[in-house]
Amino acid sequence: MSGRCAILLIRRGFAEKRAVKGVAAVSKTREIDVETDAKILVNFCCINYRIDDQPIPLKPDSEYPDWLWSIRVSRRPPRLGDIDPDSYYYWRRIRRLHNRHLNNLAAADGWHRREHRDTRSHSDRAYGDLAHALNKWLQQYENRRFLGAST
Repeated sequence: MSGRCAILLIRRGFAEKRAVKGVAAVSKTREIDVETDAKILVNFCCINYRIDDQPIPLKPDSEYPDWLWSIRVSRRPPRLGDIDPDSYYYWRRIRRLHNRHLNNLAAADGWHRREHRDTRSHSDRAYGDLAHALNKWLQQYENRRFLGAST
């Protein structure tokens, strides 16, 4: 009995794929009439919510709210200089651009390796001896300042 239970547990627990029968049904396409009358295109929205209704007439621009004319219609994202730095959208864009920059560096320079993940080594890798010289100078400067303050 226990051997039979073991066999049942090994058996796959998800449904088997069914064989597809016949050719997939071809869906019928419905052609939508395109309006070609210039007067209707200029004076109406050309949107009919119901088939039997009259077309919706366009109003003069002064009857629409002012915010309607300031909507961004460009698909391109706005420049960073045009975005408020205190907004969530600004910092999300900064984060995305920074991640894209890091991914480009990883592809070109091998930053994806474990020894390159430590942020302390990035300045050493980028600037080499100059980074060591600057770090040494900073340590000496801090030591002098500390010793000068204590005397």
